[in-house]
Amino acid sequence: MIKEKLKDKVAEILSSKEWTFADLTNMSQLVTGFSEEIYTQLDAKEKISMVWERDISKAISYANNECSFGKFFSHIVMEEIKIQVAKILQEQLLKANINFGNNKNKEEETNEISKRSLVGKPHKRGKTISKKDSEE
Repeated sequence: MIKEKLKDKVAEILSSKEWTFADLTNMSQLVTGFSEEIYTQLDAKEKISMVWERDISKAISYANNECSFGKFFSHIVMEEIKIQVAKILQEQLLKANINFGNNKNKEEETNEISKRSLVGKPHKRGKTISKKDSEE
């Protein structure tokens, strides 16, 4: 369930603004930024469920630096979020379409409305003959 929530959060962040190529080139910075934002949105239960079954033997070296449980916990939660966010971002970016500013979207081209129809003036045609005029 938490993985689905992370996917939704990443998708929400991605769709929240228009990204430039430069924004997306530094993957490490991008993952860190997304992870920090997501970390603040998760409650304690969600954070615990993310790392409850995690092997912490590799993270023990971080704890050997005489840190508190709180720092250790936030460190392993952030690590896990970064791992998940990196996977999700990679998935999303591999499916992404790039649109350069000078290219028109095909849908926009087919849905163009003529200038005349926007102005509201009828096209000039010959005089319309009404029934009364033709009887005379």
